[in-house]
Amino acid sequence: MPLYVYNSLSRKKEKFPRQIKDLKMFVCGPTVYDYAHLGHARTYIAFDIITRYLKALGYSVNYLMNITDVADKIFERAKDLNRNPRDLTREFEQAFKDDMKALGVNSIQAYERASDYIPEVIEQVSGLIKKGVAYETQTGVYFEVNRFPKFGALSGLNHEELSLRRLELCSTKKNPEDFSLWRKQQSGPSWDSPWGPGRPGWHAEDTAISIQNFGETYDIHGGASELMFPHHEAEIAQAEAYTGKTPFVKFWLHTGLLKVNGRKMSKSLGNMILIRDALRDYSTQDLRWYFASFHYREPVILSKSSLRKARSEFRAFSRNINPLRNSQHAGKLSKSRKLDRLTTKLEHDFRKQMDDDFYSPGALRALSAYAAQVSKMARRETMNDHSRKRAYSVCSRLMDVLGIGI
Repeated sequence: MPLYVYNSLSRKKEKFPRQIKDLKMFVCGPTVYDYAHLGHARTYIAFDIITRYLKALGYSVNYLMNITDVADKIFERAKDLNRNPRDLTREFEQAFKDDMKALGVNSIQAYERASDYIPEVIEQVSGLIKKGVAYETQTGVYFEVNRFPKFGALSGLNHEELSLRRLELCSTKKNPEDFSLWRKQQSGPSWDSPWGPGRPGWHAEDTAISIQNFGETYDIHGGASELMFPHHEAEIAQAEAYTGKTPFVKFWLHTGLLKVNGRKMSKSLGNMILIRDALRDYSTQDLRWYFASFHYREPVILSKSSLRKARSEFRAFSRNINPLRNSQHAGKLSKSRKLDRLTTKLEHDFRKQMDDDFYSPGALRALSAYAAQVSKMARRETMNDHSRKRAYSVCSRLMDVLGIGI
């Protein structure tokens, strides 16, 4: 069965190529100035499941994530806490990695810090100026959006809409929609550059990292849907204008927003739920089951009742699958044809759902239905031990794709 993946750039499901020996995937990582929250968990569990399934299909996945440790938010937070910015970012970077480990997100092969790629950013910015798509002012260096006609293709915004969505307020820019590549700084942490001391623009950091590690084009770029504009739009413009190669990325994947009781999660609303706090009340399996019950592209409305429901569903699944764990339900039958047929059907149904743009809710339903049938069968008849062991092995392997141990 072929795998179909929804490409945010084309706005349709596309057949995913099988001829990729070393699949390269970049996912936007956190800005490390605070602890990670369940919005991060929603996105990174989704891409962990996607990576696990691609590996199950036989792909070799090189999964890279950036760590944004150069940002105004970081330096403002460090100043407020009277902390060294580098010490602050290292602390929260490690806290983020600890949270990912606690959630079972183990598919990320490498983390790359933005601060380690300042020379690559400067080289990229210089190249864009030489190509005539960027210009220097007294406040920094800006990308001239009008010089890149495809700007807006990912988000679907036209020129008029782009002009209304000002990226950064600055009187020195030629156009409201132009975005910064390098910002000159009079105070705070800065790096030397041909344009004076300053810091890289947010968008320039990610393209510097991905191009250095993956080359001028690669396979998958992922992130939360709120990053589509302006961040990912700017990445495409920078990379393709700089290298002259297109497409910069073949498949763009975006996760839906997470809301708490219908409202966006934010500190100002007081509804921020940290990953480490959630793990005090719910297990890793509970949280992964919960997030897998949503398709990665759909929004998630978080509530205590929905989390409790997910916990209950996972526990019911575990109880129902229990007869496969040991031999007490096994007999000396030559075959358990019904169990064998159910197991074969489970494999087919699971793959059918996941091949449809990684539709994890359907995969969970197939597993739950299978477990319920196993439980019913165990109450009525014995199972051949070979069939039981095969069933348990298949069920464990499929659950591992979702990162939920049984």
